[in-house]
Amino acid sequence: MAENFVSIPDLRILLYGTTISVGVLFWIYESLNPYFSRQQHRALHAKLNLSIAALNLLILLPSGILMAFLLGWSKTAWTGIGILALPPVVEAILIILLIDLWMYIWHRLNHETALLWRFHSIHHSDSALDVTTCWRFHYMEILISELLRLPLFMLIGAGIEHLLLYSLLMTPVIEFQHSNISIPPILDRLARLIIPTPMMHRLHHSMLRTEHDSNYGSMLSIWDRLFGSLLVRDNLDSLRLGLNDESDSEKQQLFALLLRPFRP
Repeated sequence: MAENFVSIPDLRILLYGTTISVGVLFWIYESLNPYFSRQQHRALHAKLNLSIAALNLLILLPSGILMAFLLGWSKTAWTGIGILALPPVVEAILIILLIDLWMYIWHRLNHETALLWRFHSIHHSDSALDVTTCWRFHYMEILISELLRLPLFMLIGAGIEHLLLYSLLMTPVIEFQHSNISIPPILDRLARLIIPTPMMHRLHHSMLRTEHDSNYGSMLSIWDRLFGSLLVRDNLDSLRLGLNDESDSEKQQLFALLLRPFRP
């Protein structure tokens, strides 16, 4: 398991440090070398998205403590794939792959289920896509996600160390794919063989449903290839980001976004 190589407290510190440092680096770089034209009011945009993220911490922090306890307790009664007696490294890789597969399924469900889309659409209504968008999720989406993934992780025998290790690997990828950085097309094409890239994810944030119902992968792009949801377009000159009638400035306010899913 991951704890054989690094302690759980060390993993937490490494995760928090990586999330913040990589996010800041991308935010600076997309200011210097943006893919889309230089965006106005970047600080206000970041303030809104980070305010939403801060509210979600009120769910994520206690949920993480509860999940650590329950995952540790469940392994005394059910070892999940531990029953296969795999080497710890192989077991960790398999569990991480299963977690990433669940993330793909969960993301796709958020697009294909009307109730879930009401909450997930808050993420898609951002018309100024940048690295801060990756932390912009409605608190109900976070809450439902936490409630659903706990029994799944218990079933496969995941420990909190696996979840932390997955988050450590996945978070920089999520930040990368949401960022408004400009990179050489050849690098994007090579990277998308393994991970979802900015060019892939910009299509996922298109106003057109035929485009935003695609490219659901979080850490790996293999799931989109396997399940037929991969969409690639190298020329995005005509791309419009956000959602029709939901990306106007008056609707892009904190309380308006928090209340929108509950309105007709």
